[in-house]
Amino acid sequence: MNTSLGANNFISIGAQMGGPEPCLVGELKVPLYHAFAKHVTSTHCAAIDEYAIILRVDGSLDKFGAEGITRLRFEKARRYIKVEIQIPEAVWQPMTKSQTKEYLADQVQSAIAICVQRLNKERSVVAEERLREQVEAAIGEYLAA
Repeated sequence: MNTSLGANNFISIGAQMGGPEPCLVGELKVPLYHAFAKHVTSTHCAAIDEYAIILRVDGSLDKFGAEGITRLRFEKARRYIKVEIQIPEAVWQPMTKSQTKEYLADQVQSAIAICVQRLNKERSVVAEERLREQVEAAIGEYLAA
């Protein structure tokens, strides 16, 4: 199993923060990424090398739209699938640290499931059971920390 960061990270999590306000999302995405790097050993799909998840977090300077999972893109030539998770201020501001962790875990797990559905629609075979087991192991470790 891959336990070193930087090598074979099959699920990436980026974030665009919409302002300078203190926000737990940016801080708490890092340990989630580390958990995925530790537990997810493959994309479990020969068509891609990466699941790219981008968090768009509203702030005082930028607003990204309604809450939800958007902009799903399957970049066949570049061998990745990308999805964005939009998080309005009204959602993240009142959350505690534990609520934010739960929210991120749920949203990212849903985003990965949507990516798998798209890959299946494109007739790209995904070892869904194995991927789900590894994602759940990563999320379980993340939430327990």
